[in-house]
Amino acid sequence: MVGLILAGKFVIWTAVVRVFGYSFWTAVLVGVGLTQIGEFSFILVQVARHSGLVGPDVYNATLAASLVTILVNAALVRYVPHWIGQVRLTRHAAAGVRFQTQKLEKHVVLCGFGRVGSEIGTALDTFRVPYVVTEVDPDIVETLRIRGIVCLFGDATHERILQEANTQSASLVILTLPEGNKNQVVIRNIRRQNSTVPILTRSHTRSDHEALLQAGASEIIQPELEASTTMIRHALDYLKLPADQTSPYLERFREAVGSAEAVPSVAQAPLPDVYEFEVDGSALVDQSLREARIRERFGVTVVAVRRGSGELLVNPAADTVIKAGDTIRVFGLRDQIANFMPLKGVQ
Repeated sequence: MVGLILAGKFVIWTAVVRVFGYSFWTAVLVGVGLTQIGEFSFILVQVARHSGLVGPDVYNATLAASLVTILVNAALVRYVPHWIGQVRLTRHAAAGVRFQTQKLEKHVVLCGFGRVGSEIGTALDTFRVPYVVTEVDPDIVETLRIRGIVCLFGDATHERILQEANTQSASLVILTLPEGNKNQVVIRNIRRQNSTVPILTRSHTRSDHEALLQAGASEIIQPELEASTTMIRHALDYLKLPADQTSPYLERFREAVGSAEAVPSVAQAPLPDVYEFEVDGSALVDQSLREARIRERFGVTVVAVRRGSGELLVNPAADTVIKAGDTIRVFGLRDQIANFMPLKGVQ
């Protein structure tokens, strides 16, 4: 029964996907992913048993086969795609595609060539900057190698891949991977090989920002911050406000929200200031930022919260709860901050 399920479903689904015009390797991957018995089979065999259509022997055999095929399928899904990728690249290389393997010096290591990575690659091509790509998608690897771009098939979390990319001699490393935890592992591996190379990465969640900095990232791009800055800039442009005033405002906003350290106040009246203060004894304690409605009540923006333990939350979420011993960094005009500062004791 296990053999019928694994082999039969693999052949059937591979053939079905192939009939619909997909490539052979795509059909194989789909067939591998669907080799286990579906959960609906449990209901069917139970109904069949209660109806007297099957006996206890068939019922027990079906349950055992389901368990075995689910376990086997998990192993197949984990290892077969990587094996298929290696086979495809080996066949492609044997077909005569030349792949440059010479070591690069003062180059860029680009980890990931998805939507963001491909745009960065275009910019590097435009300015004729040498770079090497690490990618886990065999289709992308094959395409890049056809174009003559040095591309390594493998996960950048493995130190061996970074060594083959000659990270120790790179001038810049760019991580476009969306997973924050994976980026942290890659950054630590890079720092073991090259302690000085600049590392540019991105963070989709606020909690990842500080962890990436501690791992050794040089600069972290936050999509939400970039979107806010761009929309503010376009809004001010539509309003035809003087550029000599809007540019310093945008620069100060970016520093206040994106910097891990406190930004010193400046004496330019038109520009917002940045202040930090402890909230001990304040009415804010044990309230979330959404409940406190600081922005709505005072016009200032909470751009960072430093916990008493030292943890820094940059651009904190609305459900962040203020605790005793926390330090809050706010961004706003002088009169707004002046109204906000006497908050202690205000209900």
